[in-house]
Amino acid sequence: MIDMHSHFLPPISRDEAHAVDAERAPWLSAEPGADSGRIMVGERPFRPVYRALWDPDYRVRELDAKGVDVQIVCATPVMFGYGWEATKAADWAAQMNEKAIAFCAGHPQRLKPLAQVPLQDLKLACAEATRAVNAGCIGVQIGNHVGERDLDHPDLVDFLIHCAGEKHPVLVIRGT
Repeated sequence: MIDMHSHFLPPISRDEAHAVDAERAPWLSAEPGADSGRIMVGERPFRPVYRALWDPDYRVRELDAKGVDVQIVCATPVMFGYGWEATKAADWAAQMNEKAIAFCAGHPQRLKPLAQVPLQDLKLACAEATRAVNAGCIGVQIGNHVGERDLDHPDLVDFLIHCAGEKHPVLVIRGT
């Protein structure tokens, strides 16, 4: 059985997030070894979460208990940074994609990462999709819009064409 869409959030520290965007970058508030925590955005609680979101060993034990053979993991949409300046979002995406690859590295047959991209900039998004897939992601996850631009916007169509040309699967999620 394959679970094709499950989120993860690496243990991003408050300082790491605030260095990028003190008001909008997400981070994980959880004590070391804790079974629960909270996604924070700036200083605001965003959502309660539990250990499977940041602990791949715990995640795989859950997969075993549920009879899931492989799980595709991707960023929670709050991590996309679509509202940020494009180069900042590109740097963040690259960091988060490396964290996604690391999250899956201990269980490469069970956990497979999808990349996030700075979709607000076509050139940067295409470059990060290619880089991330070459680094170990199996495809890309995007939102169904960036601000007022829907999937039929020429830049987003060109991004999808780029991914198709490079044979990168794209998972489009609604409501980002």
